[in-house]
Order: sequence, then C-alpha cells, then structure tokens
Amino acid sequence: MKINNKTIAAIILPLILIGTIFTLSKHNNAFSMNQITNILDEKKTHFEENDNTIRSISLDEASKLALKNSLDIQIAKFDLYRKRTSLSETESIFDTFLNTEASYKNNGKKTSTTFLDTHTITNLYSIGLEKKFPTGSTLEIELEDTRVSSNLSTAALKPYHEATAGISITQSLGKNFFGLADRGEVKITQIDIINSEYTSLNTIENILYNTQKAYWNLVLKNETLKIKLKMLKESQKLLNIYKEHYERGVVESVDLLAAQANVGSRKNDLLLSELEKEIAKNNLLFLLNEIDTSVDIIPHDSLTITPHNVDTYKELKEALLYRRDYKIIENQLKSLNIDIAVKKNALWPEIDMKASFAKNGIRSELQNSWKNISNENNSELYLGISFKIPIENRLSKSELKETELHKEQLLISFKRTERLILKEIHNKTQEINNLKERVSLLNAIKELQKNKLAEEMKRLNYGRSNSDTVIRYEDDLLQASLNLAKTLFDYRINIIELNVIKNTLLNKYWNDKL
Repeated sequence: MKINNKTIAAIILPLILIGTIFTLSKHNNAFSMNQITNILDEKKTHFEENDNTIRSISLDEASKLALKNSLDIQIAKFDLYRKRTSLSETESIFDTFLNTEASYKNNGKKTSTTFLDTHTITNLYSIGLEKKFPTGSTLEIELEDTRVSSNLSTAALKPYHEATAGISITQSLGKNFFGLADRGEVKITQIDIINSEYTSLNTIENILYNTQKAYWNLVLKNETLKIKLKMLKESQKLLNIYKEHYERGVVESVDLLAAQANVGSRKNDLLLSELEKEIAKNNLLFLLNEIDTSVDIIPHDSLTITPHNVDTYKELKEALLYRRDYKIIENQLKSLNIDIAVKKNALWPEIDMKASFAKNGIRSELQNSWKNISNENNSELYLGISFKIPIENRLSKSELKETELHKEQLLISFKRTERLILKEIHNKTQEINNLKERVSLLNAIKELQKNKLAEEMKRLNYGRSNSDTVIRYEDDLLQASLNLAKTLFDYRINIIELNVIKNTLLNKYWNDKL
C-alpha cells in the first residue's frame, strides 16, 4: 500500500500524543484537555497543508463516480451487449443469399447405341438470389447460362448456348403458417433482451448499493474515531485529576494506576479505529475504481439525520410499479403465450405451396441466347403443393404440453413474487420505523449518560467518587455514543435497502440507456 502524508499522520499523531503525555507526566505537569486538542489540531493542519491528496466527497458524488468508473458495472454492461447480438442471430433467417455455381463436364462415356459414340462438353454458369420474408415466403431468382458442345449429328446447333431466367416463390401454409414461427422466434428474442436489460440494471443497482453502504461505513468509522478520541480526552482529564490528588495524598496509588490503564485502553481503541477507517476507505476506493490508495477521502455527509416513519402501503405501490423481477415474469408470460401459439400451429402438417416461372433462349452465340429469352414465347410455368404429415406427431405434442405446464408454473411464480414483494416491503418498513424509535431513545440515553458522567466528575472533585465508578461511567457514555452512531448508520442503510427492494435507487443516478 502506498503511504502518503495522511496515512503517516494517522500513525504518528497518536504516538506524538502518547509521548507528549508521558513526557509531561514525568515532570508532574498537568496536561489539560485543551492542550491535547491544540496539539492534535496543529498536527492535523500541518499534514493537511502538505498533502494534496485529501478529497472531500459527498454521497451523490461517490454514487456517480461508481456508476462511471466501476469495473463491476462495466462487466454487467457487457452481459447485456452480448445478449443483444442474439437478435441479429435470430433475424438471420431473413438474410439474403447470393448463390453462384460454375461447372465443367466432359462426357465421353460410351453409350448402348450402336449408331455412334457421343462426346458432350457442358459448361454451366449460374447466379441467383434467395430471400426469406417474415410472411413465410421464400423468393428465388436465378440466371443460368449453359454452353453445350456435342458431336451428336442430330443437334441443330453445334455448339449452342442456353440462357435461362427464372423466378420461384415458396409459401409455407402449415407449421410455419405465413411465417408465424419465424416472427414468434424474433419477438421472443426481443423480450429476452428486455429481460436481460432488467437483469443488468439489477446488477448495477446492487453495485450502487454496495458503494453507498461503503460510503456510510466510512462515515461511521470516522464518527467512531471522533467518539473514541473524545473519550481519550476524558480519560486523560481523569488521569490529570488523579495525578493532582495523588500528589496531595488525597487518593491511593491504585486509583492512579487505574486511570493510567484507562488512558492506555483508550489509546488502543483509537489505534484500532484508525485501522478500521483505513480499511473502510480502501473498500470505497475499490468500488470507485480509484487506483491510488494514497487518496484520503473525507465524507461530506454525516450520520446525523431526523428519522421519519415510512408508509407500507405507499412503498408497496411504488415497488409493484418498478420491481424488475415482477416485469421479468410478466415478459416471460408474454414469451410463453407466443411460444404456445407457435407450438399449437406446429401440430399442423408441413404444407408448402410453390410457384415458378422460367424462360429460356437457345442460340449459337451467348449474347443472342439472352436476347432470345425476351423475343420468343418460350416459358415454363409450375404450380405445386406438398404435404408432409406426421402420423404420431409426438414431438410437437410433447413440446406444446411442456410449454403449457411452464406457463402454469410461471403464473404460480408470479403470485409468489407478489407475496415476496409484500413481505420484503412490510419487513423493511417495520425495521425502518423501529430504527426511528431507537434513534430517539438512544439520543436520550446518550444525553443521560453524558450528564451522569458530568455529575460523577463533580463528585470526584469533592472526593466522593472513585476511579472504578468514573471509568465505568465513561464506558457507559462511550457505548451509548457508539450505539447511537451504529443505529444511525443502520437507519441510513435500511433506507437505501428499501429503495433497492423497490428498484428505485438507480433511478436517481442513472438516466442513460444501457
């Protein structure tokens, strides 16, 4: 890990504080709370003036940076991009094909006739276009030139060119009735892509949630550090009092030792909090894709908030409007309805109607053979219809039955999702409202513990208290302060989680299309 001035400050400041306290205590000088504050402020100012990597950031800024820079979000986007290519793959059935052929045939084989031996050389060149349309029609256009050279005495032209131009259309009337199956496959693919978008948005929203949670965790660690620093000052204040009383012979050495041990314990807590803050900072930097870990982030927002009640019915209505898993199941039902229609149609036999029209021209020269096509009425017309009827047709029947059962299963899943949303919203709103009450209660407890410690310190000054009681009261205040900070953190996180449950968290920061 790269160490910058701020990191050095986090390590050195407590050491400076410890060394200064013990140096002054050896000279029996009182060390006031103001002096501790002044020293820390001076050192903090010194490091901040010499460090240009300190950065203040708000929750909104952190959220937007994550959406812009997060590697996990970039990975989630590529899942969707890959899925979108499936549409072109499905629509490829409507691609246009260019068909070409060139062949040479030299036929000198003996025949059964006794009159003569034939020798024929045939050169064939053809080019054509083939296109399938969403209507289930397949159109083919072909141009062909055949050059034949033969020693056959009955041939009128030696050699000759035969030019042929033809067009044919095949229309599906059975399983793929007027392209029903083809169009259905395209629609299902389009719906699958929309669902993939919802899935990617869910992933992105969860990453945003993790970023905001990491941000508030850093705020919590900062607040914890402040609380423990304040308690260190309180413990030092107590130590100074016992030093003064011990010098006057008012208290015994055991009280002085207890106060010194208390200061050491507070310093140990402070060092642990510094480590936790550094870890929280690095976790946030990772989510923001910030490579330089020497950057020290100072959160702009604080945990302090006035909690409010949330209404379950209102939140539920919003959840049903925006929940993506709800929309995904709705789209899956649409896909199944299309699939059922296609599979019902697949019970029909394969019926194909074909029509073709062709004209040809035969001349000794290539150019004249093509002119002959339009000059003479030499054409061929073909009309036909073919049937392919499966007798048992077990495959189509089983596929239709499986799809119908899948739809019934999905309808049950749809009901389950509704129940799940109701449960999640109800539980989360109850938790938030409970946290609101707890915040109010813990605020009051903290004030009571603060006043209790202040009163006990007055008793101490009159010699009517002892070190165990004061240290225990300090612990009570510390715990009350930490409990309040943690509950405020929980309230913040639960508000975010409620928005994640409703799938509305991303809407505030994400306006672009994927």
